Amino acid sequence: MPTGAGGAVVEAMTDLPRRRVETPSGALSVIDLPRWLGTHLPHMPFVLRVLVENHIRAGGDRIAMEAALASWRGGTRPHHDLTLRPDRLLMHDTTCTPALVDVAAMRTALAGQGVDPRRLSPTLPVDVSVDHSLAVDAYGSPDALAHNSANEIARNKERYSFLKWASAALDGVRVHPPGTGIMHTLNMEQLAQVVWAGPDGTAHPELMLGTDSHTPMVNGLGVMAWGIGGLEAQCVMFGDPVSIAWPEVVGVRLEGRLPAGVLSTDLALHVTHHLRALGVAGRFVEFFGEGVSTLRADDRAVVANMAPEYGATTGYFPPDAESLSYLCRTEREALAPRAAPVLQAMGVWFSPADSPVYDDETIIDLS
Repeated sequence: MPTGAGGAVVEAMTDLPRRRVETPSGALSVIDLPRWLGTHLPHMPFVLRVLVENHIRAGGDRIAMEAALASWRGGTRPHHDLTLRPDRLLMHDTTCTPALVDVAAMRTALAGQGVDPRRLSPTLPVDVSVDHSLAVDAYGSPDALAHNSANEIARNKERYSFLKWASAALDGVRVHPPGTGIMHTLNMEQLAQVVWAGPDGTAHPELMLGTDSHTPMVNGLGVMAWGIGGLEAQCVMFGDPVSIAWPEVVGVRLEGRLPAGVLSTDLALHVTHHLRALGVAGRFVEFFGEGVSTLRADDRAVVANMAPEYGATTGYFPPDAESLSYLCRTEREALAPRAAPVLQAMGVWFSPADSPVYDDETIIDLS
């Protein structure tokens, strides 16, 4: 087995160690990151822990990853691409309609050649939010909702009919009908799982992608996510991995506690102003420190939602007990018991005492 900097033993990537984790809902198998990364794991940003785990599980270049990790342990950001496979895809009507029209056209072409068109179906769950571009024609009256809903259905009858066909014809595509909420609300309150458990008895930290720049809102819950374009989403939909360069990670140490009367929006605007001045464009942002534990997941989500406004790919809050509390508050109690044992066993469970090493670091005093 190769030895990393500081004498830590690193398992060969061709024989990744796995670990059995007992949860209230049964045993799950996870990649044993603490054993594989050794003493370097506590100093690795949570962003990198999640991305590296996904890369090696997705069948990325393992030899190159060993070299990249050795470089990172030596204090140099690796020039290496990460190959990632998201667990699910979230789209809104603006991007999903043309994408699904493309799919319908391809299925028609396959059928014309005598091929079963059902062979062309998404390989991962795809959720579609229809409410993202609703118009408001009436407001301030008791019948406003009914009036606006009737207008939307009349205007979009053809598009809604097509989306309903897609949800029935394409395995794995689920369309959330008008009136059920925009994609970020659905993502936070209904879809996010924090830990993704597969039918094969394995589990891992959840990673998802969405066709909107504000997809990182769910980072506030401890779910790794960012926004992509419609064409990239089509590739992901049919099993192509996502490739990203090894990211620069900026750590934002939160200290203190918000005073009474200070809103999540106040905090988000302050963080945005601070990070714009620092310069985080194209970088991954991660929040850490004792101040994180004073914020509810709701507050974290508002800050994470502003990631595109401060220019970062993510605004990531690693998962902790507050993430599980939010799952319970939003009627997903069944998901919470498995999350903590899995994340703790994998070394991706947040503690205020954590001391990751970042490419750049800044401090924000919540008080």
